Amino acid sequence: MEGNCMAVFNLTPANDIQDVINNFVNPGDTINLGEGTYNQSINIGMDKDCIRIVGAGVGKTILDGTELGVVNGIEIDSFMVTIEKLTIQNFGDLGILIQTSENIINQVKSQSNQNNGMEIASDAERNLIIESEANFNVNPEVDVDGIQVNGDHNYIVKCKFIGNSDDGLGLNSSNNLVFLNCAKENGFNGFNAVDGDVVDCNLFICNQAIKNGTDGFIINNTSLLLWNKTLCNGDDGIEAALDNNLLWRNEVKGNNEDGIDVNSNNSRIIRNKVVKNGIKQNDRGIEINGNTNIFDNNCVENNVQAGIIADQFFDGNVIRSNRLRGNNPDIVNEGINTVFDDNKCITSDPAGLCQKNNEVIVNEGESIQAAISAVTTTEGFTIRVGAGTFPEILNIGLGKDRIRIIGAGQGKTIIDGVGLGGIGINIDGSSFVTIENLTVKNSDSSGIRINTSDNILHCVNVFENQIDGILIMGLSERNMVMNCESSGNNFVGISVDGTHNYVVCSQCNRNMEEGIRFNQGEFNLAFHNLCDGNHAEGIEPGSNNNFIISNCVLNNADGIEAERDFNLFLWNKACNNNRDGIDVEESNNLVWGNICSNNERDGIFIQEDNNRMIHNIIKNNGVRGIRIEDRPFADFNIIDNNTIINNSQEGILILGDNNKVRSNCLIGNNPDINDQGTNSIMDENKCQTSIPDGLCEDC
Repeated sequence: MEGNCMAVFNLTPANDIQDVINNFVNPGDTINLGEGTYNQSINIGMDKDCIRIVGAGVGKTILDGTELGVVNGIEIDSFMVTIEKLTIQNFGDLGILIQTSENIINQVKSQSNQNNGMEIASDAERNLIIESEANFNVNPEVDVDGIQVNGDHNYIVKCKFIGNSDDGLGLNSSNNLVFLNCAKENGFNGFNAVDGDVVDCNLFICNQAIKNGTDGFIINNTSLLLWNKTLCNGDDGIEAALDNNLLWRNEVKGNNEDGIDVNSNNSRIIRNKVVKNGIKQNDRGIEINGNTNIFDNNCVENNVQAGIIADQFFDGNVIRSNRLRGNNPDIVNEGINTVFDDNKCITSDPAGLCQKNNEVIVNEGESIQAAISAVTTTEGFTIRVGAGTFPEILNIGLGKDRIRIIGAGQGKTIIDGVGLGGIGINIDGSSFVTIENLTVKNSDSSGIRINTSDNILHCVNVFENQIDGILIMGLSERNMVMNCESSGNNFVGISVDGTHNYVVCSQCNRNMEEGIRFNQGEFNLAFHNLCDGNHAEGIEPGSNNNFIISNCVLNNADGIEAERDFNLFLWNKACNNNRDGIDVEESNNLVWGNICSNNERDGIFIQEDNNRMIHNIIKNNGVRGIRIEDRPFADFNIIDNNTIINNSQEGILILGDNNKVRSNCLIGNNPDINDQGTNSIMDENKCQTSIPDGLCEDC
């Protein structure tokens, strides 16, 4: 065992930071910048992987470029670098330029620079910018964003972009997570995701766009906008510029032009609140300038002109179950083959749209399948199913695009497939199907199988089926499973083979295998779910590049098991599981801000290399807090800023080599740190006991 401490450099404004980096700093070292103003720029070169630059706090440690000319404040050319707790201001070029992957910017403010406050380069992936600000970056000669993201699969979380001369966030790439941010009073858009060559499949969740000069959000292809607020912007609240977007339960209020402007095809605008828009430009709540879109269950009130308008020449849009009042008029249809159903409104042009329905009612004793088969001409038809038990299995084949099957409620409308030898509901051949407010149970195969894209399961229970509860097949994309429960099934609760699917606010309990499993497809989202009492893992991403966020996993085998690479695990709770809280079996995963407590084995078990375990709370586990396995590749992991308390054995057990363990707080473990690897380097861990002695605090 060879335990080493990495160097820590404590600097003041009198020191030359660049000289220290170039001549003294090795990979994994830490530079602490004391309070004061540093009239310096920093370049972190190509051989400085895993270093940290840590200030004394935003507004306390300041890098100021006032007299340095056209230079960047910080440029990162190494991997897995951390910059935190400082301010960067007044530089003639970019505040921060990230050229590489898997870096972290945490609690940093970049302001008053002549170019973008922060920029992620085109080949840079899986960088996390969190709890940071990019404000008042302005240059009248060039477009300046708060943060500009040119690389794919980056994470922008809990940040602010205020008063920048162009966009708050400029997203010129794909597969990014944009979560819990605020863009306010920027010169152009709050969030702009249309300027790059390929900009699609981005996730915008729980953001706010307020008083920006043009649009609150402008998005390109195949993105998800979930639970955002876009208020009082100069143009549209949301502009969907291209196709296959899903806008779900956003609040769109007080924007000068349209609330939502749909210039696209095949988008779904569902359950949004669109109120008091068009206040200066005399515009609408929702304007439709595309074909075959769906507008369901929106609340559209008190907009200056029409609540919803389907413009001339656009074909095949579906407008259903919206609540409209106080608009002028509530609905206008100038389009072709527009389908209306069950809209609660008073005024329309032409008259009669508020009373128009395209639906059939199926009562107990009648056949739901017969009603499905009878839909031959009208896409967007609705089948309403009354309370009762329906002993049948359903197939939604070709020619049924955009139909809805709506029950009387979970546990009230029951599709019971016992003894019928098939899948409870099989969506195979048609897309944009909605299933809601019913229960599917006792099927001899899977409860629901989805073999197409852009479908919605909402408020559906799927119980006690012989295979998976819900199975999303391999070529299926952008399916939403929202507020569902899939429990007591003989295989997986929700099994996903496709790409870019969303499992949100659902429960998967007591299944014989995993609660939620992502098998093959990438970039799937599991957000705010509960997985309790499954016989295998609560959540298992068996594929790369998934987003596992704010879930609760209890009483499973492992709480979460990462079987593949490049996944994000953010703010989950993994408690009371029969094995480990989080089991990381592959590489390059980021595990940030999770709570792992009262698990029977380890809080976090790491079996491969280049993973990052940061800001987790790990306590009261039956064996260890964090275990880094003795395997050939369980090396080069980063363990930073975790709180590790009262685990039965080691707080951190290191059996692999070349791992970095820094700034953790450990109390009441036995011992707090046990380093049995080689070249496992330590820095600033606050603890009381270690093997060997001397690893705690300033070792």
